Amino acid sequence: MTIADDLLAGLVDGLRRRVAERREAEERLAAFVFREGSGGGERPLAEADLRYFIARTLAATGEPGTLDLLERLSRGTESVRTLAGEHAVGLDGGLATADRIGGLGAAGLAGRDLETGAVGLTALGSAVLAFALEWERRAADPDPAGDRRPR
Repeated sequence: MTIADDLLAGLVDGLRRRVAERREAEERLAAFVFREGSGGGERPLAEADLRYFIARTLAATGEPGTLDLLERLSRGTESVRTLAGEHAVGLDGGLATADRIGGLGAAGLAGRDLETGAVGLTALGSAVLAFALEWERRAADPDPAGDRRPR
């Protein structure tokens, strides 16, 4: 298996987990508000669902400072207060940091413990970060053969 295969497998696994988590949350909500049709076991992922979550992940990743924040969280969980106090790239302060973390959570890239405020990467967040870092590494390395044609 190549590095690209490993990265793609991590992205696919993380995305599948995220979609499954959202489905479970929606089914719990449906059961809570007494709607009909909740449950029913595991269903195959709809193409529209996958496209939505892929687009959501890419959109969240493309915001300024997001990769820096993901890289910071890859070293371990941190509190929102600590992250806000250090004004990570692209963040202006406490509310901006909390909002960014909320966006990362909505995209499935990070999770936040509401009791402790600890923020950490999810499997999808780790996979997206690994992909971005590898992409950056490859873009920075000149092609040894000098071949610049699209592949």
